[in-house]
Amino acid sequence: MPVDAWKGKNLIIIGGGIGLAPVRSVLNYAIDNRDDFGHITLVYGARSPEDLVFKWEYERWGAVKDLDMNITVDCGDDKWSGKVGFVPTILKEVAPSPENAIALTCGPPIMIKFVLQDLAEMNFTPEQIVTTLEGKMQCCVGLCGRCNIGSLFICKDGPVFTLAQLNSLNGDF
Repeated sequence: MPVDAWKGKNLIIIGGGIGLAPVRSVLNYAIDNRDDFGHITLVYGARSPEDLVFKWEYERWGAVKDLDMNITVDCGDDKWSGKVGFVPTILKEVAPSPENAIALTCGPPIMIKFVLQDLAEMNFTPEQIVTTLEGKMQCCVGLCGRCNIGSLFICKDGPVFTLAQLNSLNGDF
């Protein structure tokens, strides 16, 4: 990911389930280099409180200046006191501004589908939206051809793309 190109920009990091793992590295990089980035918004969710990952990080992340954490679960339990709702729903509630921003998303394909739609409705341009498509990979080495979109292979040319790149391929992603 071209993190250096994002310096000075606000970051909207959107993860679902174990999809937090790839975007967590960007979040931690931005925290470690806090003065290089604008406001950071994290929207992360999982099916249940037990399915949330990297829980030991939440306190540290919550203490970072100018970082807005939004953790949600699809279905809470008796102990859960946080937000309940799907990631795209919480994203719409948070309503981050597209001004000087980059939005990154990784998670289940159905979540990504709705997050991309919601970001577009919030006036994010395709160049401002970065997503991952590793869920479409099969062999992961470019032999099977099942992960191609247009002329690109997700496994070899990605799996991280801007929405502008994907739109230019006119493929079914």
